[in-house]
Amino acid sequence: MNGHNGLKVVIVYRKINFVILFLSFFLIMPATTLGAGKVRVKHLTSITGNNEIGSFGLLGGVFFDENKKRLYFTDTTNSRILAFDDDFKYISEFTGGGALSSPTSIVKDSKGKFFVAEPAKGKILAIDIGKKSVKPIDFSAVSGANPVYAGNMAVDSEDRLYIVDKANQRILLFDSDLIFEREMQIEGRRLMDVKVDRAGHIYALNTTDGSICVYNSKGKLLLRFGTRGAGEGEFDFPTSLAIDRKGSIYVTDQHKNKVFVFNNNGRFLFTFSQLGWREGRLHRPSFIYINNSGRIFIVDRANTRISVFE
Repeated sequence: MNGHNGLKVVIVYRKINFVILFLSFFLIMPATTLGAGKVRVKHLTSITGNNEIGSFGLLGGVFFDENKKRLYFTDTTNSRILAFDDDFKYISEFTGGGALSSPTSIVKDSKGKFFVAEPAKGKILAIDIGKKSVKPIDFSAVSGANPVYAGNMAVDSEDRLYIVDKANQRILLFDSDLIFEREMQIEGRRLMDVKVDRAGHIYALNTTDGSICVYNSKGKLLLRFGTRGAGEGEFDFPTSLAIDRKGSIYVTDQHKNKVFVFNNNGRFLFTFSQLGWREGRLHRPSFIYINNSGRIFIVDRANTRISVFE
């Protein structure tokens, strides 16, 4: 090998090492603080499978019980609900003796009853773990052009249940006794998520047009904002939203692999996180939930974990 060729080999070798170092730093090493400009959000921890509970499959929804200080989320692939304490220590799992098949969204009312979506079966299951009771909600009073395709859910302060019906671009409302109350037709295209804040305002997220609609408790549209695009504050594929105690609105974007934050008037504030596999990075985030203490729980789907921020 002559000196000229040897120099080329050394340069190529150094470039390869630089690329490996770059990828290791940005995709593997831990990220503790995130957000544009000054630090607004920091990564707290990640919940992953282990020898005790086994590997996680495709993860569905998340819910935090403020009374018991417990975190619940669905492992759709393994047909189970997993429970963790406030310090993220594993407590138990629930399978319903085979009653769960592909659970996705999960919420819980103030009386301790869980509601779990089984979209493939067109069902919402009402689960009383203490009584070992698993029963589907009665949709017979619900009319529509298409059969109900149950998606994400929310529960308000009066234990009313809100269910996304993806097949009919609407939200179904059931009272605290699970009697069908009414439906809300939602403006936009491809309804994906619903949340209800402490004042009873209803937030609906549409994926195809990237719009967020805010309604009062009577169903009157108060605000509509958001769009898809490449500009600042614009989405690519929004999947879920959550509202913190200050009224700020957080939206996960599965394609941009980050979380967008808006104020209560829909003005874009900042984003946090980005594509990656290391702690604090996201890969195809699909669901977000914020508890009363401000902890942000994100289903980091392609990384097969729950990422926790604050």
